[in-house]
Amino acid sequence: MKRAAFEARMARIRRTRSIVGLIGFVPLLASLFCFGILCAVPREIYLGIWAAVFGTFLGLTVRMWRERRAFERTGTLTA
Repeated sequence: MKRAAFEARMARIRRTRSIVGLIGFVPLLASLFCFGILCAVPREIYLGIWAAVFGTFLGLTVRMWRERRAFERTGTLTA
């Protein structure tokens, strides 16, 4: 039962991390390829948004890693 709950939690975090990773490419590409209305916003703002999204992606990755290690060590979930 604990294993099933752990796998469901990991799948949810993995799915969220994938979505955040895909969303992270939008401001990065907007800062690199300036065309049309996208040029009205300074590049630093796009890079700042990208940094925030990438930080979230890294945070979710670290969370997955820590929860997996905690589960392997104790066999229980950390809340």
